[in-house]
Amino acid sequence: TLGCYNGVRFQATNAEEVEDVKRWISSSADVVEVPNLGRKLSASVPPRREKEPGELGLVSVARIAVEKNTLFAIERLKDLVGAITLDLYGPIYDQAYWQRCEQAIAALPSNVKVNYKGVIDPERVPALFSDYHALFMPSQGENFGHTMAEALAAGLPLLISDRTPWKGLEKQDAGWDLPLDQEGLFARTIERLVHADQLQYDRWSNGAFAMGKRYLSDPATVERSFALFTR
Repeated sequence: TLGCYNGVRFQATNAEEVEDVKRWISSSADVVEVPNLGRKLSASVPPRREKEPGELGLVSVARIAVEKNTLFAIERLKDLVGAITLDLYGPIYDQAYWQRCEQAIAALPSNVKVNYKGVIDPERVPALFSDYHALFMPSQGENFGHTMAEALAAGLPLLISDRTPWKGLEKQDAGWDLPLDQEGLFARTIERLVHADQLQYDRWSNGAFAMGKRYLSDPATVERSFALFTR
């Protein structure tokens, strides 16, 4: 109303953000859709991960907060069989929420271990992914999801919600993007990961790596980023 955004150009990372800006700022706002840039791909092949049926290592790299759905992730492990580990990396934003997470962790069966690992330097994240079988982050929404892009680039399959730009994962053997209202589907997918053998897991890992490579090697994103500032 006061014209504070006159002459401002907005970057939106997807079509939904474009609509949000036009809805809340102005229908005539100057909005350019340019996806975020991910970390440059360094490996030519995904790291080799050993996968035995009955064992599964999951990781989450995100702040411990309601919008990241940490509690939802923990509760999906409560009725599963197999030796399952979920390591959580990231700052605790809400102590009351974390206390609920700790209560859910305490109620898990002895075959499921959830460990809080604290905050990790972003530069160490790509190397960290070689120690796990899947990234488990059923967040309530991501405009891009840098951690997800880096996981794919490391050949780490994703188990996430359908509220991120990373969609159609299962068709590309790169993971699963599932609706949050289907809690049982998350549990069944984790069971599938638990029971997977090396051959099956390698297919998912290679699919994740191929998807990450396609995105991070696409020159269009860099070109559109330059164009955003040179228009």
